[in-house]
Amino acid sequence: MKRGFRGQGAVVGLIAVLVVFSGCSTPKPSPLDPEIKQCADGANAAYRRGEVERADALYGKALQRARLSDNRVEISRNAYNLALCRMVAGKLEEARGLLSQASELAGVKGQEAARIRLAESEVARLSGKADESGQLARQAVLAGADREGRVHAQLLQSEAALVSGQVQSARDCYQASKAGVSGKTPALIQARLEAVAVGLVQAGVIAGDVGALQLSRADWLKKAGQFKDMVATLNDAAQHFEKMEKWAEEFDCRIRSAQSLLAAGNRDAAVQAARQAANLAERSGLAGQKTLAAAVMKELN
Repeated sequence: MKRGFRGQGAVVGLIAVLVVFSGCSTPKPSPLDPEIKQCADGANAAYRRGEVERADALYGKALQRARLSDNRVEISRNAYNLALCRMVAGKLEEARGLLSQASELAGVKGQEAARIRLAESEVARLSGKADESGQLARQAVLAGADREGRVHAQLLQSEAALVSGQVQSARDCYQASKAGVSGKTPALIQARLEAVAVGLVQAGVIAGDVGALQLSRADWLKKAGQFKDMVATLNDAAQHFEKMEKWAEEFDCRIRSAQSLLAAGNRDAAVQAARQAANLAERSGLAGQKTLAAAVMKELN
């Protein structure tokens, strides 16, 4: 039984999940080419600001200079960094090619090798290749991923197993990933873990409250700045609460969606969500909610 998760592939959120390699990586006594350093430093700063096109251009320059000077370490590093930019831009095949080059030069052990495998696993996931994604995630662990890298890798394995219908394996990997979560774990990773938990509860292999998990996922997506996916998750939660006849909870999800959509400039979708909330408040006799729905509707008119 194959399962998919809407919004799980929020590509721009990879900025918060996949980390650039920064700093001078060339061993002494060989100094790092000043041009490579200047381009790479500028690209790192742009990437962290979310200026992906600028970072792409600068990483490209650093990579070309590294190739010119036959600096294998910097070729690998900047090919990886450039691949992340291509992933965020949705250019998955270009990213795959760059990561393949980086992988060949980085070897099979160490933090850089592990990060490259994680990026390759993400490319496979985003390309719909679940089995390949799971295999690459396992290789990341074997390469020596650190704690957060293992959390990420085990999440990728659980997502791949769940998509392939291997629910017991998905459960085991999910539990291992969840056990490693720390205060440093990115919000998008936390959101994806909640999505896997929803699938595992629905598959009957773990106990849990689907509605509560969806609300938790929406909160993590909010923290990650993934507002489109947050609204989609709130809508999923609203549908769940509707089936459970939990009218106050359903109203809360729908009015939150309306307000977020309005702020995003998506007026038509905001009107639809607000009307659903208003109709629900009217049918269910939710007095306080009627007032809130009326205020949102007034703003939309």
